[in-house]
Amino acid sequence: MTEESITTNKTVPKFASFRPKPDPPVLNPLGGDSNLLISTKDGLADTTVVLEPSSKRGHRKHRRDEHGSSYWRHEQNEGRYGKGTKPSIALGSWDEPEIYVVDVSGDTANLKYGSLHSYSIPSFFRSGYGSILGLSSSLKIDRQLSNEKYLVIANPDKSQYLKRDKAAFAKVGRGRETKIKPITPAAKSYENPGADFIPIDGGRSKKRQRINHVTRSSGSNTEDEQHHYRSIEGKAKPLADAQDSDIEFNEDASDLGRTTLSTDEVILRKAELSRIVDLDPCNGDAWLNLIDYQEQILLSRSLGQRANAAESMSTADIKLSMYEKALNIINDPNYIERLTIGMMQEGAKLWDVKKLAKKWQNVLQANPTYINLWIKFLDFQQTSSASFHFDDLREAYRKCLDILRQALVQVDRDVGRQKNLIIIQIYLLLRMTICLREAGYCEQSVAIWQVIFEFNLHRSPSSEREMTDTVVSEKLRESFEDFWESEVPRIGEDGSVGWASYISHGGSPPEPKRDENMITGSQTSLIDNWPKLEVAGNVQSQQPARTFDDTGEDDPYRVVLFSDVKEFVLDLPASGNQILLSAFLAYCHLPPLENTPDTLKSWWQDPFIRNDSLSGSEKSLHSSDPLGITTERSTTDLFDLRLSSYAVSVDSLFANHKSWFSAFYFQNPKYKTESKSLDYAWIRRVLRTLVDLGIGGDDLAEYFLAFEYSMMPSTAKKTAKALLKKQPSNLRLYNSYALIEFRAGHRGTAESVLEAAINLSRTLEDNAQKETILLWRTWIWQLMDIAGTEDAVKRMLTIPAIEVDLEVSNVLVNAAACLRTQKILADGRAQALSLGEYRYAVLYSECLILLEYLTNESHIDASLLSYEHHFQLFTSRLPPNSFPHELLHQSRAKLLYYHITHTCSFKPALIRSLLEDSVKRFPLNTIFLSLYAWNEVRFRIDDRVRALVHDVVLSSHTSTNSSTQDIISRFFAVYVELRRSLTTGSNIHSIRGVFERAVESSCGRQSAAMWKLYFLFECEKGGLQRASAVFYRAVRACPWVKELYLLAFERLGKEMSIAELKSVYEMVVERELRVFVSLEEAFEEVEARG
Repeated sequence: MTEESITTNKTVPKFASFRPKPDPPVLNPLGGDSNLLISTKDGLADTTVVLEPSSKRGHRKHRRDEHGSSYWRHEQNEGRYGKGTKPSIALGSWDEPEIYVVDVSGDTANLKYGSLHSYSIPSFFRSGYGSILGLSSSLKIDRQLSNEKYLVIANPDKSQYLKRDKAAFAKVGRGRETKIKPITPAAKSYENPGADFIPIDGGRSKKRQRINHVTRSSGSNTEDEQHHYRSIEGKAKPLADAQDSDIEFNEDASDLGRTTLSTDEVILRKAELSRIVDLDPCNGDAWLNLIDYQEQILLSRSLGQRANAAESMSTADIKLSMYEKALNIINDPNYIERLTIGMMQEGAKLWDVKKLAKKWQNVLQANPTYINLWIKFLDFQQTSSASFHFDDLREAYRKCLDILRQALVQVDRDVGRQKNLIIIQIYLLLRMTICLREAGYCEQSVAIWQVIFEFNLHRSPSSEREMTDTVVSEKLRESFEDFWESEVPRIGEDGSVGWASYISHGGSPPEPKRDENMITGSQTSLIDNWPKLEVAGNVQSQQPARTFDDTGEDDPYRVVLFSDVKEFVLDLPASGNQILLSAFLAYCHLPPLENTPDTLKSWWQDPFIRNDSLSGSEKSLHSSDPLGITTERSTTDLFDLRLSSYAVSVDSLFANHKSWFSAFYFQNPKYKTESKSLDYAWIRRVLRTLVDLGIGGDDLAEYFLAFEYSMMPSTAKKTAKALLKKQPSNLRLYNSYALIEFRAGHRGTAESVLEAAINLSRTLEDNAQKETILLWRTWIWQLMDIAGTEDAVKRMLTIPAIEVDLEVSNVLVNAAACLRTQKILADGRAQALSLGEYRYAVLYSECLILLEYLTNESHIDASLLSYEHHFQLFTSRLPPNSFPHELLHQSRAKLLYYHITHTCSFKPALIRSLLEDSVKRFPLNTIFLSLYAWNEVRFRIDDRVRALVHDVVLSSHTSTNSSTQDIISRFFAVYVELRRSLTTGSNIHSIRGVFERAVESSCGRQSAAMWKLYFLFECEKGGLQRASAVFYRAVRACPWVKELYLLAFERLGKEMSIAELKSVYEMVVERELRVFVSLEEAFEEVEARG
């Protein structure tokens, strides 16, 4: 209807026409040019406000502020009443205004603007942080989802939003993910090929599609019919999947394992766990699952992002109350220990140090026999800087070891329980000796290991293990005390023969030694050189001195008496020797043996143990050179990661650090520096003694030769020949000797050794012949690296031969020879699997796959399919994360690396997917992680690596019920960020963020090596002021590590004053750490000079 029709049509008479006529219009009493008219019409409230002229409309806010008025203004619209129609008045007069105004005619501005006119909306102020006056205090404004058109009111406790999310990034963690599906061309041909156009159905708009849909005939039962309004199926239902043809939901594929659940799923799961607890309150697993799920609830509330401090504290408070409630109900000792540990871990986030210390005291008094609880108490005692004293920490270790001795006597007949207690006992011993070494007491640390080895391995055969209820017999103690006090050479020292030989033949002490005088120069230079003097003191005190040695100044710690170590004499059964050997390797920062159980491998992920970088020089620790990083895809930095973690095999033991991952990091020239606290000559002599005693078997003998070649290549051949004379039928020693010759560049000698060993194996017993496959694998891989695939495939085809010959030029490569070799390898694999000898089965499987690779002209597709077949074969017998699986995955990774570096025909996307699969199965394996990062460097898309680290690696050990502490993943996250370039998003702030997340985690906070790396990064890139702040945080987190205190004198001398340096030195003395050179007189002299 037009405006003209509105004005010309006559009004139908109504009874309302007889009402009194309205009062005349009243002008605005405020005056001015605003032309505000108010009238009354039909007794109904109606207002029309005529705004200022357009020239004055821009000054609306100014005029309101000037007059201080609060009346509402509405824009005049002539079309609303028609031309010539006067506006009606609803308020009568300005003297007697009514509060409410009702407009029954509507606002045509909604049609004009599509929403309320912004000038017609009154301004108001929000009171409170997100609260709205008149609503419940639990309802808040969601400022993330609100905009200028509406507010979103939400209850944060229920996480139920009343509106859908508006921002795309706000959808993280809510429901299913959506991905754009590319439009694919139709496979059918066009209906009219002669037309001068090409129909593009997928590009039509949704509106045009709806129009075409209505006009489309529905003669058959098509998909369109289900949306027709006359369909017999009833009202059309919304699609369960995508709402747009160009959008599809991705249910299965997730970005590298993201498992963020939607809010509804989290609430339902929480209700289910709570219902289980209510039905069975004494179920400890139900309580632990419910408490553990609080982390998922926190993740859901924070939209999948990192929770802030307040949210973390609130969650800790909730979990703490749950732990306390569960402990009041459950009486099972196994669950009481786990629940108490969890309660103390959450309480540490909420309580101050004094309250936490008192709580620990009460808990240990109530539960004095819980071993794992004592271990957590030692963690607290070792990291509590407010009340740290080293003597108190040593006493806590002693008490815990005494409790373990008593527990071992009580479970003498329970073999399984006894083994677990021995593992815990040796673990505590390992922790304590490393703590002693890092605090500066190297002599006592080494002496404890000498005591344990001598007492358990060099015991006289004539002496029996006479035990009372609690302690080793006094007779054995007295005999061993005589041996120790005689000061004859002990295990690891030159001329050592052992306790048993001393009892039979006696012995004489070594020649007296003299310590060098370290103090030189003035008192001022003494302060500047103090770190170097302390390091020199560490190196000089790597071995205990004798009473007749000239140790210079009076130092009570240089000589270790039997009274200092008698409390740490452990009498272990024969089954504990392997555990003791693993602990010693971890103490020496060496990789584990190949057959080390998973329970012991966790020691190499412990932040209190894996401080390898702490003992090296600053250059070796910080060799990654932050932000001075090349983005070229080279192999120079691929094998540089010092803190490695993978399945140790012959490949890594004898690897060249330039071509593969070496188990011994000190092969790398970057790390080959003099150690400050480890004497590798002493370690070498101890390992040689253990090999001679038969401890560790063939695994340790092979390991020792690899260690010998890494430390002293010139003597490795001589050592190998000496071991072969004692064990002439040991094929693993022949294999190690051949690898040493290959590494030295003597191919002819190495092949002669392998030929002789293989021919010798045919004369050995069946059990000894099993190692023959190892010799063949070594030979094939070495030829692939040195001579190429042609010689390697010919050598492989000689496996069926009765006698092996060095000459392969006359070997024919044909299908028949390949089938013979394949049959022998397949039979060997089947036999190994049937006997459960999975190590040999992996070797046979790898040789079969190499045969396929070499005979298919280095095309890797067939080999990869063969790997998948073998994975399934092993999965049917073993868990998918077992040690043989890891070895097989490492074999595939090595073949992928060889294929990439020796050929040009490979698909990077395929390499990425295969390595990604290995990482998901073994998220802490640094071989897979390093290769994945190296493969992604060339594409400049390092966000894939970031996503992998965040979603897979760092989330692999995040369960609150898990006692595993993994420091490897934190170091790799830092390593990856340091290796990124500026063009891929890395900068100082991103690196600092990774460091912060590392040191804020429970494992990173306890790692002195991580703190030192963070400190050195800030010194080089962040400035001395930031480095100073990191330094104080480091000594608070790791108060027992003397190396951290020395950093203040080495790096912060220009930033700190003399008074501050003095306070650092006094902190070292007060905490009872070892000091070789006193600085008290030096500080007094400097202060006296002013």
